[in-house]
Amino acid sequence: MAFDQLISEARAKIIWGEPASDVRGYLVSNGMPEAEADTVIKEFSRERNAEIRRIGTKNVVIGVVLVGVSGILIYLIYINSSDRVVRVGTGKVIGVLACAGLYGLWKLVNGIIYLVRPQSEDKSITDLSD
Repeated sequence: MAFDQLISEARAKIIWGEPASDVRGYLVSNGMPEAEADTVIKEFSRERNAEIRRIGTKNVVIGVVLVGVSGILIYLIYINSSDRVVRVGTGKVIGVLACAGLYGLWKLVNGIIYLVRPQSEDKSITDLSD
C-alpha cells in the first residue's frame, strides 16, 4: 500500500472515531514503524480534538444566546403582565420560549463537555455537528 494512502486512511479512521489502538495496529500491519505510527496517531488525535473543541465553542455560544434571550423574554413578559394572570396566547409564547431555553441549556452543556473533554467522544466528527 502506498505511504500517502496509508496515512490518509489512518487519518480518516481517527476522524471517524476509531480507537487509536486499532489504527496503530492497522498502520503497523501495513509496514509502518511503531514509533512513526505513534507520532502520526498523536498528530491526528490532536487534530480531531481541536475540531471537537471548535464544535464545542459553537455549541456554547448558541446555548448562551438561547438561554439568555429566552430567559430575558420570559422575564419581560412576566414583569409586563399587569394582573399577573397570563392569557392563553401568552402562555403558548412562554412555553415556546421555555423550550428554546431548555434546548439552549442542552447545547451549552454539550459544548462545555466538548471543550473540557474532547477525547471522551467516540462518535464521528460529522455526527457531533448535529
